[in-house]
Amino acid sequence: MAGTSATSNGATEKRSEEAKEAKRGWLSKKTIFTRRWKPAWFQIKDSRLYYGGNQKNPLKSISLIGAEIEALEQDGGFDWTIKPQGSKRTFFLRAGSAEEQQQWMMAICEEQMSSGEHASNACVVQ
Repeated sequence: MAGTSATSNGATEKRSEEAKEAKRGWLSKKTIFTRRWKPAWFQIKDSRLYYGGNQKNPLKSISLIGAEIEALEQDGGFDWTIKPQGSKRTFFLRAGSAEEQQQWMMAICEEQMSSGEHASNACVVQ
């Protein structure tokens, strides 16, 4: 089954279900209690960002529907935050490069826009 997504210039492009689930890889996530960066496997699927300690079974997830995403300007870090809609918790994520950070943020934004439950506000990636 093919889906349609909007690009930055307003054009649409067709993509397969496999491409929709394709964004996955290792990122660093700041832990709640120690506030240290810990590597975790992340995968976008079904309007959720799944994560965990290994590739086979990421047990935890973050709802992307209505979530606020913001790039952080840190000392040489490629960090961003995700705050799920209706949650007090903010997730801090870090990529290995500016390009990787941009790819993840765009993939999250595209997943939000492709969801039938997305909020009316536009998803903006800076």
